[in-house]
Amino acid sequence: MNQNLTHYSQAATPSAFAAATSVVGTGPRLISNRTLFNRGAKPGKLSTLPLEEVRDLLRRQSKAQDPVSYDRSADQLHLDFQNGRVTAQFLTRDGLDPEVMLVHKNAYDQLSRTVLPSRFGKGLLEQAELSVAGEKLSTMSWALFSKGSDKPVKIRSVRTRDDDGTVRRMLRSQHSQTFAEYDNLRFVEDLLNNAPELAAMAVLDFKVTDTLMRLRFCTEDVGTFELNKPMPIIEAYNSEAGRRSTVLIAALWKLICTNGMQTFSEKDSFRWIHSGNIQRISDGVGSAVENLQTKARGVVKLYNKALDVSIDDAFAFMTQELKKEKLTKEQINRATASIGHKWNAPGDTLATVIDATTLIAQEFDMFEQANIERAAARMMQRGLAAADNGRILVHA
Repeated sequence: MNQNLTHYSQAATPSAFAAATSVVGTGPRLISNRTLFNRGAKPGKLSTLPLEEVRDLLRRQSKAQDPVSYDRSADQLHLDFQNGRVTAQFLTRDGLDPEVMLVHKNAYDQLSRTVLPSRFGKGLLEQAELSVAGEKLSTMSWALFSKGSDKPVKIRSVRTRDDDGTVRRMLRSQHSQTFAEYDNLRFVEDLLNNAPELAAMAVLDFKVTDTLMRLRFCTEDVGTFELNKPMPIIEAYNSEAGRRSTVLIAALWKLICTNGMQTFSEKDSFRWIHSGNIQRISDGVGSAVENLQTKARGVVKLYNKALDVSIDDAFAFMTQELKKEKLTKEQINRATASIGHKWNAPGDTLATVIDATTLIAQEFDMFEQANIERAAARMMQRGLAAADNGRILVHA
């Protein structure tokens, strides 16, 4: 549902907004990213579901969430930092709309980039944590800065269950007016209708958070799965909250650890931004599958080559390669500490360091996990290119 609402000039002053507080129960100041669905295989235990079941789950979710989009400018949105929470109300002819909405961290970050100076959104939150006076000052500051934000934007909301069990509407994201709404349910329905080959594949992994959906499809017969054997898969991503394009990409996956690794090449993926006519996405998904199946088998072939490449100092190789990928110090330390994990390929091989990297990727959210897995794929590519007679000599 989309609500186009007339622009109203602000009649209230920032100080008046600070006084107009609404209590909506206790809970976090902002709603953090939550996992809404997490179905499929677990380490060492194969479990799949058909895409039709995914569709049915998303249908029930969409009905419960009742998504609504508003075409408003940021100066028509009042944010209140008081009573330990950030809440939102739209401005109407008669003042503030009576519906008080929760605010997701993703929406707050996006709105902050529209309304506030760089990194000021974090400052208002920190100020609100100091005292009741800090909450009032943050509320007034938001009202003051938002007065100049009169460009229409698209603000998306869903209904959600608050910590006290009450169902409330929550602002989930903010977008430009050119943003095209292509939701998870539409994506899955398009896969079922336009990509029958993909729709017939078993879903190994179905995960949905407030901001991202990921599907992992098995391109081979699940009866051929072995515990430590890399298998070709196709990954699908979609974000209803402006965090990622719609994506289909070739990858590999191992049952023993449920590690995944995407292809290192952008050419081995299909991406559609959420802009313009979404019918082009619906039409495009069907033509991508056959190409991706071939690419996924190619990723597995390269990994199998990496099993035969030894490294004289796996720790040093991994450290220098992951620094090239600009992984954080924490991520590099976790990865190098995982070199000897029992789920990794044995020995000091290129495959060993790839496994250690993709293993720790699972400790992060899906966005960061995908980044680390792509880093592992590029590390594999460089390692294979650098190998001489099946060896990588870091200290040569």
